[in-house]
Amino acid sequence: MMHRTSPLHLALAVVLVLLGGCGGSSRASTAGRGSSLDSGLHARVLYGPTCPVQRVGQSCIRPYQASITILREPTDKVVATVRSGLDGRVSLRLAPGRYLLVPHSGRPFPRSRRQIVTVYAHRFTTATINYDSGIR
Repeated sequence: MMHRTSPLHLALAVVLVLLGGCGGSSRASTAGRGSSLDSGLHARVLYGPTCPVQRVGQSCIRPYQASITILREPTDKVVATVRSGLDGRVSLRLAPGRYLLVPHSGRPFPRSRRQIVTVYAHRFTTATINYDSGIR
């Protein structure tokens, strides 16, 4: 199923990604040292398979726009909800600690699994969030 995206939705998604990347709009960036945080998360969101049969030289995985809720572990306090951009990437500043990434899934597809990541001081942790399209 193909979804059409209006220019307004695209512009809003870009703004949300930029705000999430700079940390200005997420509550996660206000914890600790505020905008001076030099740690956080860089995530790539992927969707696939996108074709029933993969041919040589063909990729059946593509970047995906999705919303992800980020919870602080072990308290499960919501610190941010972000949306990946058209390129499937999302970045935000987070204080060091453990976080649970909760991708918003469809019913029944696309779907993704929760995952725990650890953010270390003065570093950005990278994560890949894979969405299953349900194509078999």
